[in-house]
Amino acid sequence: MKMSRLFSLLLICFVVLAPEYVATFSPIPCFYTCCQDSSLYLSRDFDADSSLDNGVHSRRSILAASAGVVASSLLPFHGSAEAAGPVSPGEADGLGPRVERFLRKKPQQTLRQKLDLKFAVLLMRSSYNALDQIDVVPMDQFQRDFFLIRQAEYQPYLNNFGPGMVSQGDLTDPNYFDFISFAQYATISRAIHKSPSKMFVEQQPENYDPSDDKPTVFVKRVVQRTLPDDQLEIEHDRLVGKAILDRLDETFGSTPGGLPKFEDLFVRPSSAALLRSFQQLVKLFLVNGYAWDGDVVISSQQPLEFCFSLTTPCTLWSGQALQQRGASPNNGFVLKAATEYAREAGYQVPRSRLKYEGNVEKAFLTLL
Repeated sequence: MKMSRLFSLLLICFVVLAPEYVATFSPIPCFYTCCQDSSLYLSRDFDADSSLDNGVHSRRSILAASAGVVASSLLPFHGSAEAAGPVSPGEADGLGPRVERFLRKKPQQTLRQKLDLKFAVLLMRSSYNALDQIDVVPMDQFQRDFFLIRQAEYQPYLNNFGPGMVSQGDLTDPNYFDFISFAQYATISRAIHKSPSKMFVEQQPENYDPSDDKPTVFVKRVVQRTLPDDQLEIEHDRLVGKAILDRLDETFGSTPGGLPKFEDLFVRPSSAALLRSFQQLVKLFLVNGYAWDGDVVISSQQPLEFCFSLTTPCTLWSGQALQQRGASPNNGFVLKAATEYAREAGYQVPRSRLKYEGNVEKAFLTLL
């Protein structure tokens, strides 16, 4: 038995580290260059017409199932007795991450709609801003970590596609958005769950003015978190969901396509009324190119449960890859928005989950 496990481990090491599989890495740039690369679509003042990510990354295919037992011990660790330090190049592209990429399901090369640029930016920016608001990591460190993770992941991901099938830096391209959303949420999950700091020092701009050509001055400030650890993921999901709903209301609220508002605080909408609202929510996501098709049904009356089905969403691969690595929160944006909408309508949300069947994402939302 020991010899069998040793042979499996040696097999993994040989395949992962074989010269023909080793990625070519560009030198890691200084923090300033890294921030320039990341902050284009992460900052609150992002211009939707700006050019995007110029990072370089890495990725593989599936390994034989016989290696699963050994490889599972090498996957990223999501707990620590100490506060999470910055991601190192080894953590981003060491043996464990390379084995994880071999075990990961390959992205499907399927027809998907282009995303609306402003909506894609909303999804990325709201996820970044939510992490900033819950105060778990210095955001200058997060930008460095995000850069290293996507640098390590990009080329192996790209290797699954033919020439020209991924438009690097183009958030309207569902293949690229799928990748960059994975990298973002892998970094967010690490920040939230790897013993997040309760107090830290962060570099913050002191005199930032987008209309001023003067260089921004950064100063060190102490940030202290009040939110308990067990509320971090919940609050991040809530903030992202609320940001999406606010933008949809701003864009469609005065039109017949806007989401219904339930203004009576003492009367909750019926399950049928909520179903119609959820169906409209999915339509608004579809209008913005989030998925090819989608629908919502009541999958259970006791307890009340809704099932959201999305065909070839722009997070089809990343959602599954994040599940495999045990990352949470996930990037199920429809579920985040629906959860916050249900709470605003007066419902409690005891649980929710995502599952994938072929090219369909199914999100289940249980309400009380």
